[in-house]
Amino acid sequence: MDYWGRKIIREQLDKRLNAIKNVTMSSIPTHGWIKSIREALDMSTAQLGKKVGIDQSRISRIENAEITGEVKLSSLMKIAESMDMQFIYAFVPRQSLEDIVQEQARKIALERMKRLNNTMRLEEQELSEEQKKKVLEDMVQKIMIDEPKDFWN
Repeated sequence: MDYWGRKIIREQLDKRLNAIKNVTMSSIPTHGWIKSIREALDMSTAQLGKKVGIDQSRISRIENAEITGEVKLSSLMKIAESMDMQFIYAFVPRQSLEDIVQEQARKIALERMKRLNNTMRLEEQELSEEQKKKVLEDMVQKIMIDEPKDFWN
């Protein structure tokens, strides 16, 4: 896929991810989602276990595993389904996908600029600060368009 196709995909994903960004900004309940929702429904671990088809002690272990971050996605999906809820799993970037790609291209460009600047300085042809900025921006755009195989190395 070419640069423009990838850019459109990033922009579309950014729009979709922005829609859920506000939801994810609210913090996870101290006791985890499972226990918080179970208690809000006034449901015991034994009752939830019966709905899920596992014993009460397994529900307690899953609730603890959620807090420590060791819970399996399949367990979360099974519990959500048993409580007639939709389980949602997502990665929400801290900045736009386009910004992430541009930042990576800028890192590559800065490395290339260092080498170029050293060579030009040795040849006494160093660029002015304004010229360096222009060359850097051009390099960033070219790197984003070409996206070399080592882009994420």
